[in-house]
Amino acid sequence: VSNIVDVYLLERTYDNLFRIFLQDGGTKPTESTADQLRINYSGTLNPLKSLSDQIVYHPVKYKILFGSNAEEELQATFKVVKNTKTNVSDAIIKTRVVAAINEFFALDNWDFGDSFYYTELAAYIHNELAPDLLTAVIVPNQSGQVFGSLFQINSAADEIFISGATVDDVSIITALGANQLAASGTVVTSSSTATTNTTSSSAVSGSTTTGSGSSSSTGSSGSGY
Repeated sequence: VSNIVDVYLLERTYDNLFRIFLQDGGTKPTESTADQLRINYSGTLNPLKSLSDQIVYHPVKYKILFGSNAEEELQATFKVVKNTKTNVSDAIIKTRVVAAINEFFALDNWDFGDSFYYTELAAYIHNELAPDLLTAVIVPNQSGQVFGSLFQINSAADEIFISGATVDDVSIITALGANQLAASGTVVTSSSTATTNTTSSSAVSGSTTTGSGSSSSTGSSGSGY
């Protein structure tokens, strides 16, 4: 019996370069190709498989949520209502909101192909910033989108979420109203082309499907994380 083993890899160097890109700008890194992964990792993984098995390599890429580096339909503004009784400044509130978002999207909290639900992020932000923050909502920037359109976002099997939000994407408001929940219509269109290829150790998620039957098994493991 021969098996087809699908291996999904997120490379450490790609991860590091991508986080630098989100912080400092520049050229957006690209994930390695399937052929590059096969060349780099077949020597390690081939001895672990059966002779008749075939490994199919799938490079994993980041899916940016929010911020000017995200796709236009995923750019958004976090509108938060600050507790009037707090002495914490607006600047600190914005910084803490972004920090909470980054913590929520920490790599260890996600797997390839996961779905994002804003209710979970909102609860996390509230827990982290209470009692200084009363309410936090997410409003799409793209004209034509409506409030709630970003409450659930799916990723493909070869994608994993990362936040691109900055303090510029957080707005302090006094109260929620219909005008505050309308899309701003202001989005940033990227004109740069990603060209950087990377190779390194990786976090691996794999699935194995038996070629002669309907049974299948899935699993994941980490290398370097």
